[in-house]
Amino acid sequence: MTDPLFSPIQLSTNMNESIGNTCIGDAIARNQELLQEHFFEPLLGRDAHIKLLNDISAVTSDPALQAELELTWNGEINEYDTEINSVLKHARYACLYIELARAAESDNQHIRGWAFNNHASMMVGEILEQSTAIQSRAKIHKRSQQNSQNSQGRKKPTLLLKQEAVRLLETLRPEAGWLSKVEVVTELEEPLGQFIKQNNILTQRISNIWEWLTEWLRGDELVNPTWEKHKHANAR
Repeated sequence: MTDPLFSPIQLSTNMNESIGNTCIGDAIARNQELLQEHFFEPLLGRDAHIKLLNDISAVTSDPALQAELELTWNGEINEYDTEINSVLKHARYACLYIELARAAESDNQHIRGWAFNNHASMMVGEILEQSTAIQSRAKIHKRSQQNSQNSQGRKKPTLLLKQEAVRLLETLRPEAGWLSKVEVVTELEEPLGQFIKQNNILTQRISNIWEWLTEWLRGDELVNPTWEKHKHANAR
């Protein structure tokens, strides 16, 4: 077994140094990168993030302009659904506090900068958790839709075959009606086999026609009513 590259003490020391030596500039950039990568890009697009940062950069030095921007956010109507809008509201304020941290650091107000960024960091964690949940639900919904489409695609050839069976039951019906299911299958075997070949239907095998056509005659919602309608009064 290969010895680990670092001992537990070295790992702890390295982690402590990495966290403890993080400067405010790196922490600010990291928060914005997390929001861009895990919220804005997958749900709203990069341009929405860039526009938001441009709007915020114009107001960080003036509380009155900041208040106007916040009022604009509160009154905005957009195309996003309720769930995304709820997270977007928090993301906007997280971005605002991150940029206020950047502005404070530029003015050498280091403690104020860390305070803004620490508050934003707590918001970022919650935003990423909610964003992940939204994306996960969207993937599940998309997969469900695809599965439904695939299922419908598989059912369509079978539906066509059932419709052809109904047509044949009606057009080939003996004058007195069908005497038995055996008679039906015997008469329909060849034309249905040709229909399967001509339409390249893969869901039903010609070799099993006695099995599936008999089953359809017994209880299929399309084929059975037609059989009941056109069978002989003494049919078996």
